[in-house]
Amino acid sequence: MTGLSQVLSIASTAMLFNQTAMGVISHNVSNVNTEGYSRQEIRGNAVAMNGEGNGVALAAVDRKVDSLLVSQLVNQTSQSAYATMRQTSMKGMEVIFGTPNSDTGMPKIINDFFAELNNLTAEPNSSAQRQNVVQQATFMTDTLNAMYQQADDIQRQLDSQINDNITVINSALERIYKANEKIAQVEATKVGPQNTNDLRDARQQDINLISGFFKVSVTQDAYGRARILTETGQRLVDTNYVQLERTAAPAPAYQGIGLRSVQTDGSLSTTVFPLLTDRMTAGSIKAAIDVRDTEIPNLKAQIDEFTRVMVDQINAVHSQGVGVPPPSTLPGTVLGIAGADVVTELGLTPGSTFDISVLDKATGTALNTVTVTVPAAPTSAVAFANQINVAMAGAGFPGTVSASFTGGRFSLTDTSGTNGLIVGNDTSDTLAKIKLNPLLEINMTGTGSPAQSVHVRADIKADPGLVAVGKMRADGGLSLNDNRNAIDLSQVASGVFDYNAVGGISPQKDTLVGYFVTITGNLAVGLKDNTNRQGFQQALQDDIEQRASSVSGVNMDEELANLVVFQNAFQASARVITVVDEMFDTLINTIR
Repeated sequence: MTGLSQVLSIASTAMLFNQTAMGVISHNVSNVNTEGYSRQEIRGNAVAMNGEGNGVALAAVDRKVDSLLVSQLVNQTSQSAYATMRQTSMKGMEVIFGTPNSDTGMPKIINDFFAELNNLTAEPNSSAQRQNVVQQATFMTDTLNAMYQQADDIQRQLDSQINDNITVINSALERIYKANEKIAQVEATKVGPQNTNDLRDARQQDINLISGFFKVSVTQDAYGRARILTETGQRLVDTNYVQLERTAAPAPAYQGIGLRSVQTDGSLSTTVFPLLTDRMTAGSIKAAIDVRDTEIPNLKAQIDEFTRVMVDQINAVHSQGVGVPPPSTLPGTVLGIAGADVVTELGLTPGSTFDISVLDKATGTALNTVTVTVPAAPTSAVAFANQINVAMAGAGFPGTVSASFTGGRFSLTDTSGTNGLIVGNDTSDTLAKIKLNPLLEINMTGTGSPAQSVHVRADIKADPGLVAVGKMRADGGLSLNDNRNAIDLSQVASGVFDYNAVGGISPQKDTLVGYFVTITGNLAVGLKDNTNRQGFQQALQDDIEQRASSVSGVNMDEELANLVVFQNAFQASARVITVVDEMFDTLINTIR
């Protein structure tokens, strides 16, 4: 039979339980706007003694989460972060390259250049129009330089962002490890309402943060400690944790990422393990590496291929003519060959010919003309230049006129400066292959980039009169009103040329503008696909977050309703105690 003392004890346990419950509700309400907070719920057990009820005891303060949704959210965060980083980075590339029909894009700049050349055909002697051609050519090459440099900048920015991410990741890994240790300690020693719920919430926030950078798997041991591995199985946090750092890489590759364990004394291990980023599939760092090392290099290779073809085709035509009045020097551009056997290295056609004339600058009349025959292989570049000199001397050329191969380039010069020079009547494509008298130059060394270094020849920029508008006549002379080479230059716009397979684009034949439209078109298609994927992945994440929040989020109406319930229960327990106290008074008075 339950006595008054036992009733008093039962009511006291009820008051204590309801007081604790109201404390939990107060904690929930105060954290209603705290990001990552999971609603807590008190759970009690009925207590029995000797077969009779003996009140209520606190069983636990539960953290209301759906572990399956939490795991799904960790995984989906990685997928969404990858799609978002990739979409954002490639959007920056579209700004650089422009859209296919952009008024400020490269296709329009190319068309404007050829429009100025077309205008020059109508006014070949107009100094203003020649200046317009040079300015537009300079704008075109400067734009290519800037595009390449901006692509370089984005690569460096992505790499720098990885450095910033590593700092954030290292701090989060350390916090997760410390939270693990606190959770294990509290779980082993907790008394009454003590719990690790808030520690677990904070740790989950950091796990979610890590999952935005890497795709990870998370498990827990018997002590509640989280064990975190990358998707490739590399340990990030366990009974100890790691710190990330940049590792050396062969030039010109970017630095890699390494993992170094933190030892019990806080020092770092001497062993560094490379993070296996090439086997990763998700996370913003993986996206940054993919864009930095694959997408941008592909685009750079494509504009390099465009630049190479454009320079070769424009220079091939420009080399067939000269400016008016004719210059005393016809320089060449660097060929990038050893010069040991120029015939084989440049693919010259033995037996083909071209003419060289010395001109009267004032009239364009040929003073001396010689026909040069391409020799058989093997012939060195220096020997070929000497052969030209012998031929010119035999034709009575002034002694001040000479051909040379120095600095990796051919040139033809009258050191007196009194005579003009012209080449032409090329039966093959020798002048194009030896790159004499180019309009555009590419300064490449080693693994240099055509787009990065292409520019208008410096002396043409200084003197637009050197733009090759005229061509050699059949008699070796030059008509001072000739526009034939200007016409040929303007027709390069409609020429269809061969492009190599580079950067994911297959080999093809196309115009200059057409090929660049292909580049920007593919970029636009890829960006749209990235945008669609990012939207899809974000929608999935939003859905999982919403469902997880419906389980763990704090509902103010529900909390206030529960508060009333526990308040009434507390008051009822207090009333029981009051009644028992009155009964004790009555019993004592009766005994007296």
